Amino acid sequence: MLAIAVVVGFVAVVALCAVFGVQHHLDDKADRLSHGDEADREYAREMREVSRKMDRGRYFPF
Repeated sequence: MLAIAVVVGFVAVVALCAVFGVQHHLDDKADRLSHGDEADREYAREMREVSRKMDRGRYFPF
């Protein structure tokens, strides 16, 4: 029983790290693209929107 709890806890931690890692990557790339041309700035806005949706729990990449 303890082993199952440990495995479930480990999976939960890995899933949270993955979500926050993707979110950080999107925000970082959006910051870099926001200094580019109009197409890059539009792409940066879309990335930030996906990141905000992930933050609110309405979008998950998997």
